[in-house]
Amino acid sequence: MAKRERKPFRCFPVSGQSFWDPNQPDSRRTALREAAYIRRTRFERGDLVHDFACRAEDLFMLAAILPDHAPEWVRRPFLRWHFADEAAQGGTATSAVRAWHVCADLPAGMTRGRWADEAEAIVRDVLPAGAVAEICGHVPSDHPPHIHILVAAAVPGTRRYGRLHEGLGDVLQNELRARWLAWCDAEGVTRTGLRLAA
Repeated sequence: MAKRERKPFRCFPVSGQSFWDPNQPDSRRTALREAAYIRRTRFERGDLVHDFACRAEDLFMLAAILPDHAPEWVRRPFLRWHFADEAAQGGTATSAVRAWHVCADLPAGMTRGRWADEAEAIVRDVLPAGAVAEICGHVPSDHPPHIHILVAAAVPGTRRYGRLHEGLGDVLQNELRARWLAWCDAEGVTRTGLRLAA
């Protein structure tokens, strides 16, 4: 089994590709599946069951970032990610991106409340207007404490998602990464050398 070094900040498109290798297709990787994973819930689609509820003990925060005056469907977690998947079906390689998933380590020595408040403030400050996102914090026993951020690739309309957020991936890969790592460095975080089994 291959070993990989854990990175303190990782951002990847959710578009039916492997978590570890974007060139490797994995049809299980959908926005709905990623939402179930970070929220530590269960969902079923046909014969496929994704059940992450057994890991719920490590979840310490869950926050949604929604546009002001968002339509009702955006306020419902299942629909916001189901429609993100639906919007990407049959699209080009670029429009096949359903969402962006960020996993970022948290600085050591903070309370869970402070982690939650400061992480959410950074994400809200960086995301473009109209973005739909969820933030979930995990404190697992076998990895460092970290935050997952799932951001819909498109702008919500009245009934479904519409146009793509142009440059959203770059904002997350560059702006959010820089802000996050600066926050961690300011708090004296030590980079982990933890290696993960693939």
